[in-house]
Amino acid sequence: MKALLRSTLPALLAALALVSAVAPALADPPSYFTFTPRFKDPEPGKRIWEKKPPGYVETLPSGRKNTFRVQKQGTVKGQRGSIIQKVEEPNFFVFIADGDAERMELWWWRDKGPWNYMGRMDNLSAPRRID
Repeated sequence: MKALLRSTLPALLAALALVSAVAPALADPPSYFTFTPRFKDPEPGKRIWEKKPPGYVETLPSGRKNTFRVQKQGTVKGQRGSIIQKVEEPNFFVFIADGDAERMELWWWRDKGPWNYMGRMDNLSAPRRID
């Protein structure tokens, strides 16, 4: 028994070390949320954001829709999430925090400026990982 334990213990410890070294699965991006601008906006009111391939559709209170394409996963202000590009205005980007983020924030960026706080996501719906 001791010989068996001595021969299998190193392999077992190596396997445990490998499992603990694997990075945790990333959270999925939100599939739905609402956003109400808290700043002066030409079209004030609650906006509905829905994930629809290849990105997101933002529906404004008037019914007008803005389409965004997912560009990449990234980190903004210490949060992981998706960076999306407005199809109708290619120099405008929005950062959407991942579904498990500490702060459910939206940030925007245009041209060569800094990332700017846009607001908080409300009524969030995001897929949950089961692994």
